[in-house]
Formats: sequence, structure tokens, C-alpha cells
Amino acid sequence: MDGRMDATTRMTLSVGALMFRMIWFPAPHWTHAARMTASTFRRYGFGLLSLVLLVLPSRLAAQDYEVPTVTDTYALQNARVVQAPGQVLESATVVVRDGVIDAVGPDAEVPYDARTIEADSLVVYAGFIDGLSHAGVEMPEGEDTDVEDPGNPPPDAAGIQPDRSVRPFLSPDESALQSLRKAGFTLGHVAPEGQMLPGASAHVFYGGETANDMVLEAGPTLFAQLQTADGYVYPATGMAVIAQMRQLYREAERRQQLEAAYERDPTGRPQPPQDPQHSALFSVLDGEQPLAFYADEALSLHRILALHQELDFPLVLAGLGESHELVDALQAVDAPLFLTLDLPEEPTRSTGQDTTTADTTSTPSRYYNPDLQVPSHETVAEEEENLELRHAMERQDYLETAATLHDAGLEFGFTTREADPGDVRGNLRTMIDQGLPEQTALAALTTRPAAQLGLDDRLGTVEAGKIANLVVTDGSYFAEDTKVTHVFVDGRLYDYSADGSDEGEVSGDVSAVLGTWSYTLDTPQGELSGEVTIEGDQSGLDGTFVGPQGDEQPLQSVSFDGTTLSFTVDSPQGGSVSVSVTVEGDTFDGSASTSGGSFPISGERTSGPNATQK
Repeated sequence: MDGRMDATTRMTLSVGALMFRMIWFPAPHWTHAARMTASTFRRYGFGLLSLVLLVLPSRLAAQDYEVPTVTDTYALQNARVVQAPGQVLESATVVVRDGVIDAVGPDAEVPYDARTIEADSLVVYAGFIDGLSHAGVEMPEGEDTDVEDPGNPPPDAAGIQPDRSVRPFLSPDESALQSLRKAGFTLGHVAPEGQMLPGASAHVFYGGETANDMVLEAGPTLFAQLQTADGYVYPATGMAVIAQMRQLYREAERRQQLEAAYERDPTGRPQPPQDPQHSALFSVLDGEQPLAFYADEALSLHRILALHQELDFPLVLAGLGESHELVDALQAVDAPLFLTLDLPEEPTRSTGQDTTTADTTSTPSRYYNPDLQVPSHETVAEEEENLELRHAMERQDYLETAATLHDAGLEFGFTTREADPGDVRGNLRTMIDQGLPEQTALAALTTRPAAQLGLDDRLGTVEAGKIANLVVTDGSYFAEDTKVTHVFVDGRLYDYSADGSDEGEVSGDVSAVLGTWSYTLDTPQGELSGEVTIEGDQSGLDGTFVGPQGDEQPLQSVSFDGTTLSFTVDSPQGGSVSVSVTVEGDTFDGSASTSGGSFPISGERTSGPNATQK
């Protein structure tokens, strides 16, 4: 090869190495030049590589070379596309380009630079929307400080922080966010954690590289809850929280009126008092920013509705676990509603000869006796069984809440706050089993929250021009055996298609690979170093991969046949790295591959069963 060919080959390899950095390492860890190049490739990826090919010598261009795929364009071909509840295209192509749904339909043209996903056995839904959560939020640990006057504590000690924003506390690596994304949630109404007034929320993408990438819209609501202050300071009871909120609201009204009068004519008037806590409520007073309350218990919900009626502030209401007890009151309120996806667990009961009716019946109300009296200790067992039936009745009402609200004509979305992400899909199936129509459940995940949060012009359906938030499954989302295979968040692909499909095979003696290994990855842009830890036994292997900056990710599909060790690693930024190496004693050599190319990797065991301690 001549010098021009060598230079072009090096350029292609450099592109691949850059893509490895882009896939594995967050943007803050790139060099300035790499950030500029990465930005260019994200915008112009395939076209820029085409330009490289265009200037190749003719004899090089005539040869067969694999061009690294660098693209933000995707085509899901021949999928079953659920554009909205009840609107289905049985075989259509969805094209995603630059974070937006570019085209949807049976005849949608696949762009030349698209990464194609054969989806003839897959189903595409609009990305799910979380009505209220703390996903992605990592709050700093609070400091224990003595409050001089517990009856009149400073605002932060009292939990009064409406001037805060959730943005500084967001992290794309937060575990709950990653788990919810894998369950199909792509955006949420996310609020900071705290006490009665923790701060302003944001509409947050459940993916991205930085907090700024994650925020679609800042400050749609102020988050509120009937949560007492930490420690023995005011407000220390639920009623005290209500009183404090009422006082804050009335004082904010007074200060807003003073400011308006001062602006009209400051002559002879003292400057109005100002502080960030009361000023943050002005947008609520103006009807521009709702108070988003979370409450599950019926009593708390009643108190919030009474406060809303008294002060007439715009309201968002989430939680609603016991809302089956106040359907009439909710029907009279004009407010977005978000029902919790947290359900009470089935109680652990006795078995065998101690089994009671409450253990077996699906209709405990048929057997519960509200008038039962216990005249002596001999009938205590009968009372215990009756109490178990009452508990079963209350749990049954809770499970049927979604169906009850639907039957009452109340439209609602869902909130994952308080819910375990791993239980979300099972709880949705339980709600459907208890009478919630499946199409209503889908609407509560997509179209309804989009409308309630004012995002239906951008999200909630699979339509050209909307943000590319999509969920791809291998069957109906609500079927028990269905798996989420792909999720798109703002056009960024998260590929879960390999999850669980390849657990890895172990046929060699695992003592040859167990332990901690230091590795060095050779790229045209320099060496990258870190550690790999392999754990497990002959039944299976797992471990962790630590990058040069300390980013730790679990190994997946770990296989070892006695000579070859292979595994894959997902990146927090999307994409994955596949590693295959040959193990000889305490060293290995092989390659690490991404969509951008393959690069040499070598390693040395630093600790383990057979390692010489370094």
C-alpha cells in the first residue's frame, strides 16, 4: 500500500477508536478535539465517512473494506406498530432520524444511512410516560444540624424549598431510572426529594449522557406533599403541614400584591419584603404552575382537596392508592390524576390445616362479618379469621382502584413513585386482571399522561414529527412472557435484545479466569486501561468491567471454554462492547469490538486463584 492508503486506513481506524470512546466513556472524559469530532460524527456520521471513501485512490476504492457504521438514523422494518391505543399498523416501518420519528407506514422509505432492525416479529409502542417520580434523582446526604428554635426553623430545616430545581440532582446513571427505562418508560415528570415543598420538577428523558441532556422542560410544577419536617421541628404533624402551607400561600399573596403596588407607584412606599421561598410561589398564584401533590391515603387526599378548594391553586394529584374511597370528590376536581403503580403485596399466610377462608377466596366480602363479637377466648380464632378477611377486602379494593376510577369515567395516568421498577409490569397485569381494560392501561402509559402534562404535541403516539421515544417488544407488552427488546429515548437506542437470551456457557475450568485482571486497549488515539473482575463457579460466570475513569458496568453473557473468554458490556451512554480473548496462564490477548470497529486488548491477572500477586 502507498502512503495515501496508509493514511486513509489510519483515518478509518481513528474513527472506529473514537466511536469506542463515544460508546463507553461519557462526554466529560473526552479530549477537546475528540468532543468536537464526536459532535461532528453524531450529526454527520455516515456522510463524513462517505466523504473519506470519495477521496480514496481508485485502486483502494475497488477493494472490499468494511466501513464503520456511525449513524443516528434507524429503521424498524415490518413491525406491528401501535400508534395509539386502538390504532394499529400490522406491518409498517418506523424511521428515526436525529431524535425524531421521521416516517411511519407500510411504504416508509428506509434511508441509505439507517441502521436497520428487522422487526417483523416485534411490536412498537410510543414510549411510556411516568406521571410523577424521583427517577434519575440523586439527592445529597443531609447534614445533621441543631435548630435553635424548633418552633420557627429556617426554611430548609422545615422542608420549605420551592426555590430549588430538580436539574442539579439528576444523574443518567441512577439505578431506578435505568430499570424503569428497561420496563419501557422513556420520560417522566420528575421531582426532587424532600419534605413538604421539595422544589420544582422537570420533564425528564429517562436516558442521556448528562443532566442537561435529560431535561426536556424545566419547572412544569412545584412538588408538594404532606410530609413533616425531619427531627423535632415545625411542622411536625400532618395538620401542621397544612397550616404551614396555608400560611405560606397567604403570605405569598400579600407579598405579590405589595410588589404590584410598588411597581405601580414606589413613591413613599417601603420596598416589599422578598425571599426565594415566597417568590417561588408567585407562578402558582398566577395559575401558571400547579402544585403537584403526592398522597396515597384517603385522609391525606381529602385534606389536599380541601386545601385546593380553599386556596384555588392549580393542582396535579398523584398517588391515589385509596382513591376508590373518594371517587365523587375526584369527579368534582379539574386536575390531572396519576395512579400509583405500587400495589400491596399478598400477605404471607399459614398453610396446611391452618389455612383459612381468607387464604383461598377471591371474594372476601362474601365471608366477612362486620357484626362479629367475641364473647370469650374460645372464639378468638374466629375473630382472627374475620380480621384476615377484612384485610383481604381492603387489599382487593386497592387492586381494583384502577378499574374503579375507569368505571367512574375518571381519566388518569400512572406514577412509578414508591413502586419497585421490577414490579411495574406485574402490577399492570394485576390491574388488568381486576377489571382495567388493556387499552385503558396503554392509554394511561402513553396518550393520557402526554395530554395531562401538556406534551401531546411531542410525545404519546407513534407519529412522524414527534420525539423518538419508543418501546419495542417481542409481543403484547401486557403478556407475561413478553420481553422489551429495544427502547429509544430522544432517538438514542438502548438495545436489550440480548438480555436473557444468552446467559453464556461455561465448559472450561473457571479457576483459569476467576479474579481481577488489568487490561490495556490499544487504539490509534492511545491506550485505554482499566480492570475486569470475573466471579462465579462452574454453573455460571459474571463480573464487572471498570473503565479508566472508574465507570463500572456488569458483564453480560460471560462464556469460557477453557481457552476463550468472551463477554459483552453495556455502556451507560448506549451501545455495547463485545470482548473475546484467549487466556494463557495469567495473561490474555484478543479484541474488543463495537459498531465502530475492533481493537486489540490485552490483560494480566492481578489477583485470583492461580495468579501471582502483583
